Amino acid sequence: MSDQLQDLLQRVYEEGVNKAKEEAEAILEKAGAEAEAILAKAKEEAAKTVSKAKQEAEDIAKNADSDLKMAAQNTLSSVKQKLTEVLLSEAFDPKLKEATSDPGFVQKLILEMVSAFKASGGSLSISKSLADKLEKGFVNSLPETAGKGLQVEFSPQMKNGFAISPADGDYKLSFTDEDFANLFKSFLRPRSNKILFKS
Repeated sequence: MSDQLQDLLQRVYEEGVNKAKEEAEAILEKAGAEAEAILAKAKEEAAKTVSKAKQEAEDIAKNADSDLKMAAQNTLSSVKQKLTEVLLSEAFDPKLKEATSDPGFVQKLILEMVSAFKASGGSLSISKSLADKLEKGFVNSLPETAGKGLQVEFSPQMKNGFAISPADGDYKLSFTDEDFANLFKSFLRPRSNKILFKS
């Protein structure tokens, strides 16, 4: 009987050990599968993060490149504009200042403009710097020349040249060196750009 009991205990023991081994293997297998799933998910997340970071870096690089190109283009345009302005100013400003300070030239211009205002009269502002240079008879004859009477004044605000406006004051025509310079420069700027920058 003790042999049978011994056999029975041995069998129960072996079955218990085998069952424990099977359960341990199942647990290990399940843990291994979970570990692989966690690792795969971690790799997937890492790949997504790396891909997103690369895309963001590319976007930043594109934006920076675009911003740099735009800044370079704006700077180049500004430099071209300044260079053209300096060139035209050097070419015209001294001569125009000289012309609009020349009493003979100013008198001819004033006569032309006054004759155009004969029907409406108006007001004429002449640079104070020309007051002693223009002939007194010429200045005194202007109101009669204009027909309806022209108001003539010498303005300290004007550096040189003159300005004329109709009696209703709707507009004012100015003939200073700056006005002539702006007029000539507006016509010559495109041509100057073509010559300077071959564009």
